[in-house]
Order: sequence, then C-alpha cells, then structure tokens
Amino acid sequence: MTLATTIQTLQSKLNDTCHENMGQGRVLQTGWSGIDVDLGGGLLAGALHEWFGLAARGHNVASLRTWSPPICVLVHLAWQALEASSRTRWIVWVGRRCFPYPSILVRGRGTDHRLLERSLFVTAHSANDRLWAIDLALRSSSVGVVIADGSTFSMAATRRVQLLAQRHQTLALMVRPPWEQGELSAAQSRWLIRWEPHASTTKSVLLKPRWSVQLLRCKGVQYEKAHTTWALEWDSDTSTLNLSSEMVRQARSSKEEQACDRPHGMYRPA
Repeated sequence: MTLATTIQTLQSKLNDTCHENMGQGRVLQTGWSGIDVDLGGGLLAGALHEWFGLAARGHNVASLRTWSPPICVLVHLAWQALEASSRTRWIVWVGRRCFPYPSILVRGRGTDHRLLERSLFVTAHSANDRLWAIDLALRSSSVGVVIADGSTFSMAATRRVQLLAQRHQTLALMVRPPWEQGELSAAQSRWLIRWEPHASTTKSVLLKPRWSVQLLRCKGVQYEKAHTTWALEWDSDTSTLNLSSEMVRQARSSKEEQACDRPHGMYRPA
C-alpha cells in the first residue's frame, strides 16, 4: 500500500468517524415507555433539553419569582445515562440551583453509590460563569452528562450549548424557571413540570409525590404529540421516578377527546 493510499484511507475513516459523531440517531431511553415511544426512542443524546421548574405553591410567581427545579427528573435521567453507557463517565452539575441532596443520588436502599461517586458539582453563580463551566464540561471526553441551571440564558447561550452537545455527543439537561417559557431557545426539546394533586393519604404524598410532565416542543416530533402530558411518581424506597399508567391513560383520553372537537390540521403554534 502506497503512502498516498494510506493517507486517503485514514482520511476516509476520520470522515466516517466525524459523521457518526455528528449523527442524530443516538438516543437515551428515558425509561418511561410512553414518552420514549412518542419521542421515537428517547431523548436525543447529543443535544440540549430544557426543563421548566415548578413555581412555589401558593405564591404569586410574577412578583416573587420563587421556583424549584425538577431534581427528581434530573436524577432519574442521570441514572439512565449512567447505566446506558459502556464507559464510566462523569455527571457534571453546574449551579447550586440544580444541586440534589446526596441521599437522593443513592439507590438500592443506600447500597448503590455509583451516581453519587461519579458526580461533580460546580458552583457558578452568574450566567456567564455557568455558561463557561458548561462549555468546558461539554468539551471533555470524560463527561457523559451535563446538568445545569440555565436561568437567564439568552438565545445565543442556548445555541452555544446545543452546538457543543451535538458536536461532542454529550447529553445536556438544563433547568429554567417557569416564567422563561417565552424566551427563545435553541434546545432540542422543552418540557414543563407541574405539581400533580395526590388523591391518597398524607403518607403516600410524602413517599410518592407526583408531577405532570408536558412536552412543549421537540424538533422532529409531530406537533399534536407535543401536547401529550404524562404523570410521574417518585418512589422514595427505590429512588426511582416511574410513569403512572393510570394517570397516563386519563391524560391521553382527555387529549383524544379534545382532538375530536378540533378541526383536522388546525393546531396553534407553540
């Protein structure tokens, strides 16, 4: 084999590798069957996904600006990424707003510490500092997931995160306050979390709190599916976030009834 042929072969392999790394096919299964089916397999792994947090109960959000991020959702997805990867990579948490309690990162009744041991916590206060930390984390081949506080981020900032996540095929999860839903973003998907009333006893509320999760937007997903709402229930015994099948059926039944009353093709833009 001549030197020119060898160089051409190596160049071809490099181009194939780059094309594979920039591909859009690799997804992370959320573990929530209904959501994975509607998303075509799961969340796009090399992309930014935004999650709008919960407004404080009983408060005027517009005046107090009080909110909390969906920590249980973030922890669940971090576990999914950790268990799906063949390599042991770091999960980087950027910004105190999205820091979970150490105990919630442990499974198996306190015996499985993998997520806790593979987590790095970066305290960055300003939006510029958080963006800088996210940038560095996404560029590292040792990082598998970046979870960050994206409050007050501009369109340019989200585009930067999205492009880096795509280029390095790293999952980026960003939490934002609920009043920033109207802000422009380059995220692959956007989700809204709300408190879900619990009909059971007080003990059940404490052990198995519920939230509803609504897909506001996802590139490549049909618009009528973008308004599907699911219910998630936290199991404190196993530290897992599970899909509530009963509430899913109710949500889908309600959506189907609304669709019957709506003229075909008449959907409002997101």
